[in-house]
Amino acid sequence: MNAVAFEFGASAAMSFLDAHRLSARTPFQTCGWWRAWMREAAEAEGATPLLVHVTSTDRPTLVVGLQLHQDGSTALLRPLSWPWADYHEVAEVGDASPTGSVPDIAGLAEAIDRCQREFGARLELSNLRTDGPLLRAVSALGAAPRPSDTVFRLDLTDSDVVRRVSERRDMRRKRRRIERLGKLRLTCADTSARVTARLPAFIELHTQQWRDRPDTVAPFDGDVVDRTYAAIAAEPSSAARLHELWLDETLLAGWFGFWHERTYYAYRAAYNVGHGRDSPGHLLTAAMVTELAAQGTDTFDLTRGAYGYKLELPSSRAPTMTASREQPCRV
Repeated sequence: MNAVAFEFGASAAMSFLDAHRLSARTPFQTCGWWRAWMREAAEAEGATPLLVHVTSTDRPTLVVGLQLHQDGSTALLRPLSWPWADYHEVAEVGDASPTGSVPDIAGLAEAIDRCQREFGARLELSNLRTDGPLLRAVSALGAAPRPSDTVFRLDLTDSDVVRRVSERRDMRRKRRRIERLGKLRLTCADTSARVTARLPAFIELHTQQWRDRPDTVAPFDGDVVDRTYAAIAAEPSSAARLHELWLDETLLAGWFGFWHERTYYAYRAAYNVGHGRDSPGHLLTAAMVTELAAQGTDTFDLTRGAYGYKLELPSSRAPTMTASREQPCRV
């Protein structure tokens, strides 16, 4: 027997998160990420947060984060923090690793069906992991999955991959050239306080790089985007990290990402355009891959988007999936 409940609205959803510890399958389902996004971005996105949780007698409580949109006369359910998050999945209540339990797919499907009927909404899910319970649950409801975006990953347990990234001939040449100007060093802000302190410099670097470019995606705007990043950085459970590559005291490049379950998730990068000919972003990636591998990180997840710099790396490719389900009859 499953008990299904809904936490509707930001206040109710955040109260639930404050009262429960979640095991997240990716950093985009942590309490910290969800809380920060609901607090700073949800209203600007025209979204009403909704947590669906299903409790079984013999399995962990599953939590699905959704957001309700009203498109004219049509109600639409999308994943919570869409389109900001690169992966959408379920979370579990408790401290155990979510990959160690067998999720109740039938119970999860029942909960999603009841949610759709309760709110009379169409379901539109994107960037689902192919091996995840959320895709399996909506497939059980009759949704026909189709490819969404391609994601790229580096296997840091493969010494050949690490060597090919860090010791590429062109990278060695550019490293030698720039080191004639000073000393290169890699730093990592690995606590919420340190990330918060370094975030303004990263935002400025990104703004300089993308200012007045028509192809920028979700640029920092001095308002909602900046506040949301700051809120994510301030949440310890978000596991945010900010790596920076320096030439003496000059900031060359930065990467804002997350370290979660032995995987580094590379979320947003920026580099110093004044040193563009030296490929500071590539130099940063090479330095990070070497250091993360030495620290026991298994995977460098470059996340979605077939950008040129990802295609140059010895990465593996995998699709994420989209699944939709029409609006059922209300209960």
